[in-house]
Amino acid sequence: MSQDYAKRNSSRGKQQPVKRASALPAFLLGTIFGVVLTNLLPSLMEKAPSASATVQDVTETVKTEASELQFDFYTLLKKTEIIVPNNESSSSDNQQPEDDFSFLLQAGSFKIAKDADSRRVKLLLLNLNAKVERIDLGNGEKWHRVLVGPFTDSSSMSYARTKLSENQIDSLLLKRKL
Repeated sequence: MSQDYAKRNSSRGKQQPVKRASALPAFLLGTIFGVVLTNLLPSLMEKAPSASATVQDVTETVKTEASELQFDFYTLLKKTEIIVPNNESSSSDNQQPEDDFSFLLQAGSFKIAKDADSRRVKLLLLNLNAKVERIDLGNGEKWHRVLVGPFTDSSSMSYARTKLSENQIDSLLLKRKL
């Protein structure tokens, strides 16, 4: 049993066209707004030059005040002499020699010894001399510090610090008496 579906669709009632709202009110409103604006625009434009005239007056007064200013520091700097102290003599007089101290880099502080050992192994793989130091706090807590060093000169210490920062490990410089 074949059916003719085309007939069934044609049997529906024809749809009524949708009535559109007239564009005439919008057109009239736009025209009225344009007429009012063109009548008011010249009066608004006349007020603007007076504001620009005051701006020009202000800029002229600023220019005259700026031309009256005189700066002395050019001549004062040429005449003054600054005596820079010699760093070698002043530092040796005030401080003890650096031979009494050693420098270490703290590469971490862990509550769990296993975490400290894993950081130490990572530093050893980076070819840095690392050790774990156990610290007992007064309240019974135990912490494990991972120390890199000791360093005899600043160049080896800066090399180690650079290597730590390249591997996203924060370091803390420690100065200890021998």
